[in-house]
Amino acid sequence: MKRSVCVYPRRVLLVGAAMVLCTACSSSGGGDAPKLAVMIGIDQFRSDYLERYDEAFTGGFRRLKDEGLRVDRALVDHAPTLSWPGHTTLATGAHPRTHGIVSNAWFSLTEDGEPQRTLAMVDPDHAVVDHPDQWGASPLHIRVSGIADWFRGAHPEAKTVALSTGPALAVTYGGLTEGPSERNHVYWLASSLGKFITTTYYRDEYPDWVRRFNEDQLPQHMEARVWESSVPQEYRHLARADENPFEGDGQHTTFPHRFEDQLGRPSTEADSVAFNRWFYNYSPGQNEALFALARQAVESLSLGQDEVPDLLTIAVKTVDRIGHDYGPHSLEQLDNVLRIDRELGTFLEFLDEAIGRGNYVVVISADHGAPNVVEYDLEQGRAGRRVGDGEVEALLARVDRVVRGYAGPEEGLPDLIANELEQADFVARAMTAAELAATGSADGLLSAYRNAYMPGRTTTYPLWTREMIYGGAVGPRHPAAFGVMVEYVENYGLWSARSTHGSAYRYDREVPILLLGTGVEPGVFTGAARTIDVAPTLAYLAGVGFPETVDGAVLGPFR
Repeated sequence: MKRSVCVYPRRVLLVGAAMVLCTACSSSGGGDAPKLAVMIGIDQFRSDYLERYDEAFTGGFRRLKDEGLRVDRALVDHAPTLSWPGHTTLATGAHPRTHGIVSNAWFSLTEDGEPQRTLAMVDPDHAVVDHPDQWGASPLHIRVSGIADWFRGAHPEAKTVALSTGPALAVTYGGLTEGPSERNHVYWLASSLGKFITTTYYRDEYPDWVRRFNEDQLPQHMEARVWESSVPQEYRHLARADENPFEGDGQHTTFPHRFEDQLGRPSTEADSVAFNRWFYNYSPGQNEALFALARQAVESLSLGQDEVPDLLTIAVKTVDRIGHDYGPHSLEQLDNVLRIDRELGTFLEFLDEAIGRGNYVVVISADHGAPNVVEYDLEQGRAGRRVGDGEVEALLARVDRVVRGYAGPEEGLPDLIANELEQADFVARAMTAAELAATGSADGLLSAYRNAYMPGRTTTYPLWTREMIYGGAVGPRHPAAFGVMVEYVENYGLWSARSTHGSAYRYDREVPILLLGTGVEPGVFTGAARTIDVAPTLAYLAGVGFPETVDGAVLGPFR
């Protein structure tokens, strides 16, 4: 199937500004556009999971691999490879340098010139609905339109829904439209509140279907306080040994995983917030709840029930959380991925009934991959090292001394800082703003960092300290204050988690792309593919135009 691609003039769309949105593209076959387009972003979903776990798949991944089109190793074309930049890229088809979310957090200055760490989705002017004391979120820092905007701009009657677990990941998919609308819904699971929330950026009260879900259905998914392995014995060999000192907290490393074990004592009703956080981080019930809410959205909002294409986006966080704590190829991750496979299979069967086979299209990809746990690689005889918090603090102290002792012209300081950073044996490369802003030839690593470079928004990753992460403090002489970005040596991990993604190396950048449904022929595409191509491809299949802020392109099989 061939479709015409409408491309609109490049413009930066800022929150609060008037937006001129795309009008619809006509599709060549007349009535072959889907009634519902679904985008699913799975956080930290490594490309090798589809190969390694293939024999164990019985649900959604099995169907997508057998009946759909897949790209086994698409590329995340930016670095650092962190969650909020990666999901925003999936939703906008743009590099971080274009959409503005260059990192989960970046160095910036207050109005008084004081250094601060800006969190990508936090918006202090918009609180959680019904919880004015809870920090809010919005697309405040996103600079371009996303796929939800394109659908609503193409068809004023189109409905768009963005759902997620994970900290406000739904915001990255919800577009820029502000204010209450029955045609735009953005909700995510809150870690401490134990329910799906939104903020006053989107609406002042919850619609009945969301409120009923939180009150009636969600508690059923939160009943279990034990995470049991569901991996059939015949597939147990697909994961490494269950008991490893380098997993989790180093003590509770094997199934079953109990909330009370993590709590360290018998729980009481007063521990509800602690349980909510355990459920949010580890319980497989959260994915059951997420897909149940997606089904509720389809039914309550009558998605896909007319000739105007609607959009449903779903962001799944558990692979990332479990990957950080237990690592790729752990039994915990295998169990989690197989559970997602089953939930996805049930969801596709639901769409078959509710929308009809041939009336919807689904695309699945990921925001980034992940490295192995350093200690596991070392155990297997491979290279690697864990970089300690104290080592980072010592390096930053050396940078501080360089800055304090410098008396030359300001433009000479970044090179001195970069030189000092590269003296550390764990730093592979330090890149100055001048290097990142240049447009000449570059190797793959530098090119990836250039795609996430924006003046005034320099990531502090991976030069993190405990004070910075848990206290929010960023010193005025942190390298980010001078526009300097850092890449660690390959296979070197941070102190902050068992497995820590974020680099420009292949293990962090290779992810799959899977498509199924209207206009998709089964097969394997081995040509070039990047995550910036996901949104324009889905829009194209739905007959919806996209703006020139898109850095990606429609995937090769559909051109």
